[in-house]
Amino acid sequence: MQSQSAIEQRAEIFRALHTAPDIFILPNAWDVTSALVLEQAGFAAIATTSAGVGYSFGYPVGEEMPRADMLGVLTRLTERISCPLSADMEAGYGDTPEAVAETVRLTWQTGTVGINLEDRTYDLGAPLIETAKAVARIEAARDAAPSMVINARTDGYFTGGSGPDVFADTVRRANLFREAGADCLFVPGTKDPEIIRRLAAEIDGPLNIMGGAGYPDVATLASLGVKRVTVGASMARAAYASLVQSAAELKTSGTFGFADDGESHAAMNAVLSRK
Repeated sequence: MQSQSAIEQRAEIFRALHTAPDIFILPNAWDVTSALVLEQAGFAAIATTSAGVGYSFGYPVGEEMPRADMLGVLTRLTERISCPLSADMEAGYGDTPEAVAETVRLTWQTGTVGINLEDRTYDLGAPLIETAKAVARIEAARDAAPSMVINARTDGYFTGGSGPDVFADTVRRANLFREAGADCLFVPGTKDPEIIRRLAAEIDGPLNIMGGAGYPDVATLASLGVKRVTVGASMARAAYASLVQSAAELKTSGTFGFADDGESHAAMNAVLSRK
C-alpha cells in the first residue's frame, strides 16, 4: 500500500513532465505486462488506454467495462510499476459532476496520479456533453482530488467534426476546462499539422495530441507546440494484429513462423520479475 506522501510526490513528478522543455511522450498500456515493458523501455510515466484494457477483458469502448473492474486494473498496475500512472476513465463513469467526482476519488485511492476525462456522450444526436455541464464535471474532479493531474479531453474532431466552428468550439471548451482546473488539454482526432499548430497557440495550457497512423511524428508535433503525446489503443491494437496474423498462419499453413521473433520465457520472466 502506497503512502499518501508517496502518491503526492509521484503526482508532482507527473505534473512537472507537462511543463518540461522537451515534449512529454506518454505511452498507453493495457495490462501489467505491457506497463512493465513500457516502463523498462525508459518512459518516465505510463497511461492506460481504456479501449485496450477493455479489449483484454472482452468489453467494447464506451464505459462498458464496469468501473470496479477498471479500478482493479489500476490498483494492480500501481502495485507493480514505479513510475507515475495516469488512467483513462473515459467520461468519468457518470452523467453528473458528483458521479465524476466519485470516480476521481476512487482513481486517486488506487495510487494513480493522473486521469483522462472526456466530454463525449456516444449519442449520435448530441455527441458532446453540454458545455456548462462538462465544465462543472472538471470542477468537481478538481475538488475531489486536488493533487490529481487532470487531462481534459474534448472530442469535437474525434466525433467527425471539422471546419472553423469545430475549431472555435474546441478551443473554447479546452480553455474553459483549463479555467475549471484541468492541467492538460487533450484534442484527439485531427491529423492536420496546421490545425494542431493553431490549437497549441490558442489553447491556454499544455496540449495533448494522440499520435498514431497518419499523424505527424513526435518531432513534428513538438515543433507545432504540442507538449504531450499519447497513443491511445494503437500499441494494444498492434499487439492484437500480430496475434491475428499468427492465428492465420497457424490455421492456414500450419507453420510456426510467428514464433521466430517471439520473446523467450526467460526474457519475459526477466520483465516480470524486475523490481
